[in-house]
Amino acid sequence: MKKIMILGGGENQIPLIKRARALGYFVVLCDFRDNIEGIVLSNRHYQINTLDFAKLIEVGKIEQVDGIITNSEPAFISMATAAVALNLRCNSIEGTKLYKNKYLMREFCKQHGILSPLYRQCTSLEEALDFFRQVKKKCIIKPLDNSASRGVYSINSERELLNLFGSSLAASSAANPAILIEEYIVGTEFTIDGLMNSNGHKSLAISEKKHYAYNENVAYQLLFDNFSEKFDYNELRKINDHLVNQTNMPFGLTHAEYKFCNGRFYLIEIQARGGGNFIATDIVPFISGIDSYTQQIKWCVGDDADATYNYDTLGKKCAVLHFFDVPSKGGIVKNIEGLDYFRSLGDKFIYDLHFKIGDTIHETKDDSTRIGWYILKSNSRKELNALMKHITNNFKIII
Repeated sequence: MKKIMILGGGENQIPLIKRARALGYFVVLCDFRDNIEGIVLSNRHYQINTLDFAKLIEVGKIEQVDGIITNSEPAFISMATAAVALNLRCNSIEGTKLYKNKYLMREFCKQHGILSPLYRQCTSLEEALDFFRQVKKKCIIKPLDNSASRGVYSINSERELLNLFGSSLAASSAANPAILIEEYIVGTEFTIDGLMNSNGHKSLAISEKKHYAYNENVAYQLLFDNFSEKFDYNELRKINDHLVNQTNMPFGLTHAEYKFCNGRFYLIEIQARGGGNFIATDIVPFISGIDSYTQQIKWCVGDDADATYNYDTLGKKCAVLHFFDVPSKGGIVKNIEGLDYFRSLGDKFIYDLHFKIGDTIHETKDDSTRIGWYILKSNSRKELNALMKHITNNFKIII
């Protein structure tokens, strides 16, 4: 039985652990915690920090693992470093840094003709203020190396920049913290999940995003469809595939965000991982027919993983990932209505609530503080829209 080392056993890693076990691999979990679900699901657990690549290498040698994998962004560099030392399949260390560091990716896009916002890397408030004064328009600041919209703020004035720069910089996990300030691109936003293998990169699932009215940097809905009446998805796939192919990534999942402005698509961000909240594990296979998690796990341990995907045979399947909102700006939850209706929807519907009766809930500050979500899958947009309306009418949070 081949062994695969998985870095991190938290909620977002559970689908990865389950899939590896289902494929018949022996899972060696590395996580500094001792009370998480991933431990129970794995074959063996080492209580070590996933950022300590020296210890990861030591465990890899002891267990003689055949592969190493994670979908946790903080552990990407450790994964690549350990894989190189253990002579295992993985993206290169430099390639991993490219996808993890927003500034490096902006520089790469500039060199390869990929549209992206005007930007500057800053380590001081003075640098950020200088850029803001030069562009003379709304901007956005974000840590170079963080995820889940933590430390991301829209900037409309120098006063806002003065107040928020420190919080954004503090959210950077780098040894030398820095932020990226860039012009704010106004337009519809999209996500694209893809897969890179020996056949090149393929963009497997596209969603159109909607954002909370009180926080324009956090999405409350991602609507997945292979087609759009308003936007050229074929052009978006072409741009995304070209970008990833230029990075020389040998294999892996990708999750990108673009905005459409003045008739053109601008890259906002891209990571070398699958989309969270069951996008990679549930939505991508449903929409595309390609189980990208299975492909990635098999490749990491040296097994065959060369799935093909043809844009000429796109189906009409669609799905939505919807995040719940708090009523009346939050408060103590007195009751939750509609859970019986949820259970009646069957396997085309899954959901998760991050609160219970008696908890105090608040408006979301970033992706990690959203109060819950549901995924609904359908073979037609008409059915999907009707069911989404029924869910809205049946599910209520009573404050």
